[in-house]
Amino acid sequence: MKNILFLAINSKYVHTNLALRYIKKYVEKNSSYKIKLIEKTINNHLLEILTDINEANPELIAISTYIWNSEYVYKLIIEIKKILPNTKILLGGPEVSYQAEKLMNTYKEIDYIISGEGEEVFLEFLAKDIDTIKGIYYRKNNNIMFNGHKAPIYNLDTVPFPYDEEELSENSPLILYYESSRGCPFNCAYCMSSIDKQVRYFSLERVKNDLLKFINKKVKLVKFVDRTFNLKKDRYLEIWQFLLENYNKKTTFHFEISVDLFDDEVIKFLQKIPKGYFQFEIGIQTINEKTLNIIHRTNKLEILKKNILAIKDNIHLHVDLIAGLPEEDYNTFKKSFNYVHSLKAEMIQLGFLKILNGTEMETLVNKYNYNYLNFPPYEVLSNNYISFNELVKLKNIEKMLDFYYNSNNFAKSLNYILENFYDSPFDFYEDISKYYKKRELINIAHKQVSIFNYLYEFYLEKSFTNIDIFVEYLKFDYLSMGKTGHFPYWFVRNSDKNKYNELLQELNFKSKRDAYKKTEYEIFNYDIINNKNDKKEILFIYSNELIIKEI
Repeated sequence: MKNILFLAINSKYVHTNLALRYIKKYVEKNSSYKIKLIEKTINNHLLEILTDINEANPELIAISTYIWNSEYVYKLIIEIKKILPNTKILLGGPEVSYQAEKLMNTYKEIDYIISGEGEEVFLEFLAKDIDTIKGIYYRKNNNIMFNGHKAPIYNLDTVPFPYDEEELSENSPLILYYESSRGCPFNCAYCMSSIDKQVRYFSLERVKNDLLKFINKKVKLVKFVDRTFNLKKDRYLEIWQFLLENYNKKTTFHFEISVDLFDDEVIKFLQKIPKGYFQFEIGIQTINEKTLNIIHRTNKLEILKKNILAIKDNIHLHVDLIAGLPEEDYNTFKKSFNYVHSLKAEMIQLGFLKILNGTEMETLVNKYNYNYLNFPPYEVLSNNYISFNELVKLKNIEKMLDFYYNSNNFAKSLNYILENFYDSPFDFYEDISKYYKKRELINIAHKQVSIFNYLYEFYLEKSFTNIDIFVEYLKFDYLSMGKTGHFPYWFVRNSDKNKYNELLQELNFKSKRDAYKKTEYEIFNYDIINNKNDKKEILFIYSNELIIKEI
């Protein structure tokens, strides 16, 4: 087999497929085979991808299959066999690993499915008699065969660095994924990672050498895919110390962590990390004790909150919630939401439970009367504790959360509303989602200026007091976004051209035109910085980071 094609169907253009790169590098290192990799997205036209595949004319095409691309992949393989009937199709990835026989019975176009880790299995598949290989489903005499699961790779250093030199670039928009370990020791009922409970590590020397490649090339964003990065304190602190020693001011590293595992020593170290260098994704999911027990998680809420508030000023934080978990009704989810909102992270990711193949949640479907989509993403529609209508409400709240919290464009105005007119953050997001729905705005796309307008109009409709003060906060938030070139209809400029020019002369811009392009000057009728009834002059300077200069 000489002509082998790997096809990655990513969810977005900026994403990269780590699994196929690992297998490609592993095979090419240990054999004479050469593999072509094509990366596309679920937004590409199917005919476009078919054209590329046809031009490559592969003997074998291998496609990594995930929850977000599986429906696209299943459509694609049917069409591949129409134009290239002799091409063998192999699928791998978490979406097919735990339902391989079912899928091969459904789709006659699938010739092989790799179940689990792919590097060793794929190499053996190319080099050996398939009847002797473990970890792969195949067809023989009209039967689907499987010789048992393949043991995982214990010496992960045998797996080469996944990226080519030309992929490592400061100017590349791509997100590069990386792992320093495989497996997860936790048993979260909803998670695929809980299936591989044995944690295996790349050596520290290998990890440091790999990280230097990213750092030396000033890659913008590297996302660790380790399911819980901070399991071994000595190990992860040594990696973080290495990153701190090699800080380049260009690269950001993203980690999935359990923040309640941190002790005072770790918190003290993290407070030294330069702002923007680290991002943490923190899976809180729920604070409901009954639910936590069922899904095999623990959240030490006091420690978690203490640690997050201690590092939030210099570590970019994402916190996760999941709606639809067992014994979590609408009101208990509201408590979880308010707790997470109080942590003041940069982003709250509100997700919805999916009943994934191979996870413990599959065994709990009947007990909790789960209804869920029969096709990817297998998202929950209802259970004994939460109705479909309530989940739809949470979907609408998720949209408002993205507009007004996760965008980070409404910091001052949102805080003003929450502090003065609502008992809890959830009540506000619920309220404004009803407003959007009433105006039939909930399911359409909006320009940023429109989202500002709707908040202003929502404020008016609610007859909240001090509209003049609120508008000053809203103006500040709008100007903080950058030089937009246009203003909302309610935005009345209050500036002084002569004063503006005097201020610009003090700054080191290459020209007056450049200075106007990168600044705004506004006189506020309310001191939004110190929250008091007084005028405040502010020069907004739009450099790499927004600079607020009080006059």
